[in-house]
Amino acid sequence: MHEYKTLLWEQADGIATITLNRPDAANSLNLEMAHELMLAAMRCDEDKDIRAVIITGTGKMFCAGGDVMSFQDAGDNVAILLKEITAYLHSANARFARMSAPLIIAVNGTAAGAGFSLAISGDLVLASDKAKFTMAYTGIGASPDGSSTHFLPRLVGLR
Repeated sequence: MHEYKTLLWEQADGIATITLNRPDAANSLNLEMAHELMLAAMRCDEDKDIRAVIITGTGKMFCAGGDVMSFQDAGDNVAILLKEITAYLHSANARFARMSAPLIIAVNGTAAGAGFSLAISGDLVLASDKAKFTMAYTGIGASPDGSSTHFLPRLVGLR
């Protein structure tokens, strides 16, 4: 089994609980978390003992989206970093969407950007009274990613 550094993993009674665990960085997605989320999605899909999957976050935020500080630190290599992060994230989203077990998202705080995308990807989304949802991409001059352009139109419909 993979030992996670940015996620907490619990499995009991047929339920896998994945907790985003970078509270000091608002549970933002850096390269390591995106990769670990993909690995966790594969694990959930392959383990026939898992009958439901819950994703939540530690601290005040569900997920602030992409780790903008890591984008800044990448300097001239930011485009490559973003492509790698989104490749892992999209792979995780696709695996979660296709697995047999239902995906339950427990939004405990703000879900922004890619965190918003992750939040709306669930078969069931539970939001605490502290939950807030925002696309946030325009704030950093980016276009939506993390599969929100796939999931949101299907949830809202043609109108």
